[in-house]
Amino acid sequence: MSETITETEKIVKIGQSLGADEIIANTVLGRYRQTRFSNSQIDISVAWNDYVTDVVLTWKKRVVATQIRNFQDVENSVKRLFSLAKASKENPTWGGVARGTFNYAKSKADEAVGNLENPAEYVFEAIEAARKEAGPSINTGGILFSSLENVYLASSEGPNGEDTRSAIELSIRAFSEREASGHGVECSSTLDDFDPTRAGKKAGELAKQARNPKPGLEGRYHVVFDPLFVGSLLGTWGRMTSAFSVMIQQSIFVDKLDQKVASEIVTLRDNPAAYSMGNRIFDDEGVPTRENVLIDKGVLKTYLHNTSTAKKFQTETTGNAGIIAPTPWNLELDAGRMSREEMFQEVKHGLYLTNTWYTRFQNWAKGDFSTIPRDGIFLVEDGEITQSWKDVRISGNALRMLSNIIGISKEQQPVHWWIEARPPSLSPYILIKDVQVTRPK
Repeated sequence: MSETITETEKIVKIGQSLGADEIIANTVLGRYRQTRFSNSQIDISVAWNDYVTDVVLTWKKRVVATQIRNFQDVENSVKRLFSLAKASKENPTWGGVARGTFNYAKSKADEAVGNLENPAEYVFEAIEAARKEAGPSINTGGILFSSLENVYLASSEGPNGEDTRSAIELSIRAFSEREASGHGVECSSTLDDFDPTRAGKKAGELAKQARNPKPGLEGRYHVVFDPLFVGSLLGTWGRMTSAFSVMIQQSIFVDKLDQKVASEIVTLRDNPAAYSMGNRIFDDEGVPTRENVLIDKGVLKTYLHNTSTAKKFQTETTGNAGIIAPTPWNLELDAGRMSREEMFQEVKHGLYLTNTWYTRFQNWAKGDFSTIPRDGIFLVEDGEITQSWKDVRISGNALRMLSNIIGISKEQQPVHWWIEARPPSLSPYILIKDVQVTRPK
């Protein structure tokens, strides 16, 4: 048994000796590397290690948490946490954490991700790919980030496990003009499946097409959404399947289990698969993770649960703890039957939107929101891009957009972008009818 799991278990034993009802300690030893670039040059490249233990303690339905770094001052930290629990208010909805012991799948993390010798090579490959598409004068910026995390979990209720999680992602934004940009991402859990040139090529292509943008026109359009934009949409829909979001009425899925909530061509899953940046073999309670079908052919099949929310909803945990708020790990929208080209041919007068930001909800329960497209906004006529646009906003309803999906591509792409497209996803192109486009006021 490793020294790290022994020290993690020690935290649990201290909490038990003080009288805690439940205590979970989750230690992450992480190796991280980040390279930032702008003006097509590297600004900084840093590498660091982090050694932190997240501790959750409960006492008489009081739930408190803290972090302990490098196993420093462990006993006093747990004592202070227990004192905080005694001074806290009861959480009447608390239903406890997972009990028992579990068998876990073997981690498939790529140890090589934690040993990158020259990350600048990946950055320059992406920059060069963008230049080949849009010309040598193109300006690029972005970030390359990699992580390898060894995770050690111990719980007073029985679960005890070790996991290794790897992830590498590149985000590159290319400018051919001040108002003409394209954005590409490349995400993977392994170096073998990581190709930075794909992100650079995509960013360059879009930046070239986006030149000379014209102010967009308000109206309702058929819209082709790029996988990067779809990642943002899936993140919104996926987070709303969390039982916690449902409980606090920040979800369009309240009281809609086993009801039709989307087009019948929509099947949405949460799957912490080995290929994904969201890969993991157990959740924050130590429950084995699994694939969960959230929406099956348009019908909402489950909320995402931890042990506590599952007790309230009289069901079982889905392996998605978050101790307080269950969370999706990696969202997958099942591939459709259309190619990207076939999807564009369906658009006689519509738009192709490649990315978005500043998504804001006016009413979470009803699903009314607005968001601002960016990085390539294109008018599509008779299946062809005919003009670049700027200065438009989508003012829509999340539930209506789900129901108005009329096309899903065969092509899928792993997507993650820390500003909007979270959590990681496997995203296709999608075609949505009757999307309301307005101008920012």
